[in-house]
Amino acid sequence: MQQRRWRLRSGNETAEAALCRELGLSPLLARLLVIRGIIEPQQAVPFLDSRLSEHLRSPMLFRDMRKAAQRLRRALADGEQIGVHGDYDVDGISGSAILIRFLRELGHEAVLHIPNRMRDGYGLTAPGVERLAAAGVKVLITVDCGAVSHAEITLANQLGMEVIVCDHHQVAATPLPAFAVLNPIEPSSGFPFQGLCGAGLAFYLAMGLRMIWREEGRTDLPDLRRYLDLVTLGTIADIVPMVEENRVLVKHGLRELAQTARPGIAALRAISGVTAVTAGTVGFRLAPRLNAGGRLAEATRSVELLTTDSPARAEELAKYLDEENRARQAIEQEILESALFAVESNPDHVNNRTIVLASKEWHAGVIGIVASRLVERFYRPTVLIALDAATGVGRGSGRSISGVNLHAVFAACAEHVIGFGGHHMAAGLSILDANTDAFAAAVENHVRHTAAAELFTPVTWADTQLPFESLGDPLWRDLGRLEPHGPGNPQALFFTPGVEVTTTRIVGTNHLKLQLREGRRTVAAIGFGMADRGVSCGDHLDVVYSVEENEWQGRRSLQLRLRDLRPARQDAPSA
Repeated sequence: MQQRRWRLRSGNETAEAALCRELGLSPLLARLLVIRGIIEPQQAVPFLDSRLSEHLRSPMLFRDMRKAAQRLRRALADGEQIGVHGDYDVDGISGSAILIRFLRELGHEAVLHIPNRMRDGYGLTAPGVERLAAAGVKVLITVDCGAVSHAEITLANQLGMEVIVCDHHQVAATPLPAFAVLNPIEPSSGFPFQGLCGAGLAFYLAMGLRMIWREEGRTDLPDLRRYLDLVTLGTIADIVPMVEENRVLVKHGLRELAQTARPGIAALRAISGVTAVTAGTVGFRLAPRLNAGGRLAEATRSVELLTTDSPARAEELAKYLDEENRARQAIEQEILESALFAVESNPDHVNNRTIVLASKEWHAGVIGIVASRLVERFYRPTVLIALDAATGVGRGSGRSISGVNLHAVFAACAEHVIGFGGHHMAAGLSILDANTDAFAAAVENHVRHTAAAELFTPVTWADTQLPFESLGDPLWRDLGRLEPHGPGNPQALFFTPGVEVTTTRIVGTNHLKLQLREGRRTVAAIGFGMADRGVSCGDHLDVVYSVEENEWQGRRSLQLRLRDLRPARQDAPSA
């Protein structure tokens, strides 16, 4: 088990007192808000209330929104064919589904193209552009792709199409030759929040079109609230910041997911065994099944699941995606075991700052997931490359740690790759087989000389110290007001020192189930994957945990989910 640093987050007593005084909040809720950057009361109100009618900014803030919406209106009025080119992950899938369903409600059946991960590769592709042009498309909308696709957009223009780009990935210095660009990352986008994902941008495009029609007095327009379930799938799955617009959309979207009559969502929930819809069940049970189609086969089936009105077809597609997900899990486990062997059999791995591995036996569709598993285990930026023996070209997927910008690392080592793209924490690349060793050495050298050594020791953070006597309904109500959670708004974590272990047992394969006592209060706790932590009855521990509700045999009770533990110490975590 890797040694971790424990830290308490810093608050601001003055700001916390102001929130308590002006909004009537509890001291604990005020502290949790301040820690999340919610300092002023005028920030806290939309964060806690998150009303659709008040707390979503206008789509017309996007520089090109009115232009894009008016072009779509003209296409619909003139009977021009509209095409949607999405990406094959959940964000691209759900964003494409939003536009397909929205245009269908307006009486137009758009042409859809989702690239095949193995055959076509990532992003807006020339074959996809050519296919849409051959189908008579005059207006092409990209979803979750296109931000740096200068050549493909130029090709689309040459084939008689005008392109509206809905993407949130890094942009190039050279402007795109597109008709309109909706990208919050773009410095001149005009939209003040950079965190929207592809599905969020597709939703905003629908909002923009609806808005210009409403300005003209048209009233027979789709109710966009019913699209929030699809927005929520993409937003949670793409792990974008759960603040500002995203928080508003997901808070209301989770309610739509819970009560939607959409056959595809109902079938997906049934096959996934999801009864209570939360950000966690979306991220860990619904999204992986939607992703499975694009990882191993065709993502168009996932879009069809989200757009079909046939319960029978929805059930058929949900079963197919569930089977694909099981196949993905089996392949993932094989690759994980292979990668672990490669790392642990390398005598240098203990001292290396990075992990870069390549194999002709790996499936390109799941290496990103395995890279995440290796980061969790070794806390090192990790890149896995699936090599194609026939072409000599590899496709790589990387995941990083806090403080190491993986996109910048790839840029520094660009001489060794064919192409790359992505974000700070996740990025992909294509590379020649012959260059993988040089690339691995370059990545290790760059990270070793640019990243501080302390970044490679993981940190266990806690928001505040909490006595067990504070665990109860008032705390539970306060925590409920912070949901939904995600990047930028993580689940609250608490630190309690010196608790006594009164019972201990192993449940499942490797989970640690405990009863912990502090003062006169005894509480149940579970540590997933912590069976090897060597805990015995009578031990005294310091624990960091989140507070959750456990349901068992129809009864609900409060339970601590352990995030870390250590033998009790006299010193508290430093701020």
